[in-house]
Amino acid sequence: MSKKSGPRFTRGMLLLSPFARAFTSRGGDIEALLVRNGIPVDALTDPAMLFDASACYSAMEDMAETLGDPYFGAKVAIETAKKGTPAFRDSATHALNLGDFLSRVVVEVSKQVDNVRYSVSITPDIVSFNIRRTVKVTRPSTQLDAVGIALYMTLIKKGIGETFDPKDILITAPTTQGLPPGFLPKQALITSQIDGLRISFPPHWLWAPFSLNWDLVKASRGEFATDGASEATLSYLRGMLRDNIAYQDLTLNDFASICRMHPRRIQRILWAQGTSYSQMKDDVRKSITEDLLSNTTLPIAQIALEVGLSSSAALDRAFRRWTGKTPSDFRGDLPRYQAYPGPVTGSR
Repeated sequence: MSKKSGPRFTRGMLLLSPFARAFTSRGGDIEALLVRNGIPVDALTDPAMLFDASACYSAMEDMAETLGDPYFGAKVAIETAKKGTPAFRDSATHALNLGDFLSRVVVEVSKQVDNVRYSVSITPDIVSFNIRRTVKVTRPSTQLDAVGIALYMTLIKKGIGETFDPKDILITAPTTQGLPPGFLPKQALITSQIDGLRISFPPHWLWAPFSLNWDLVKASRGEFATDGASEATLSYLRGMLRDNIAYQDLTLNDFASICRMHPRRIQRILWAQGTSYSQMKDDVRKSITEDLLSNTTLPIAQIALEVGLSSSAALDRAFRRWTGKTPSDFRGDLPRYQAYPGPVTGSR
């Protein structure tokens, strides 16, 4: 794709993957969905791949329509904001108050995407956090707008705690139809044909102490442990690997770049714990594969993609090496599959 074709996500995998995982866990065929929205299948395994932002927007709407859940995007955004997301890791780690967090977000997100422009405007009476899209949206933006509102409202509410008062919030967006009922008071929402999203609140919120208390944030501080190989550090590395395991051919150098650590430091940490990057990657893949085989009815070929392998044959070989069984044998031995030979649904 030519870089002259307009703004696009520069780190598409990072932004689309939470929705792809949730869609897959509910039985959706993510490969088919990507293809019909003009997104290369490799976009979910190649962290460097660029693709048009409008295609990502379209895919999010498609996911909700396919699942028959008009609140799909908002639900995933809320869960992502509560659990923690690498996209805002630095902002969440270093921010002391809400104003600090929002100013860091403006800088941090601009490094990751070029389909939106963030800004903060302040007057004595009101603060507005503005998200302006640089891509023309030709389809309904129900999921897109709901994701933005749900994500940032959850981050702000969680971050400033008791300071948050929904009566002091005013949100302007093209549509609010994708928000779950009761998420915010009706008087807090205004629909207007602005090209993006505006979140307004009182200026004193800017000085409210801010802390998200994500597991991701707590674990990341282990990077600086004096022994260089603390349990917190190892937990951080495992967590980051689990979040990014779907990338095919995730080399140590690629992983180190994601973690913002030097590859040799990661090697030293793992060696001190009696393991290696290759072994840790196998352990994470095995754990996720067993979970998906046990708790979902996803096709084995799709599970292979979820753990960063290219095909069901590749997963078959790896799983046999890990357990002595094929994935099909493992799934067939589960009691519930013996008791319930029909389709079984589940979630991760």
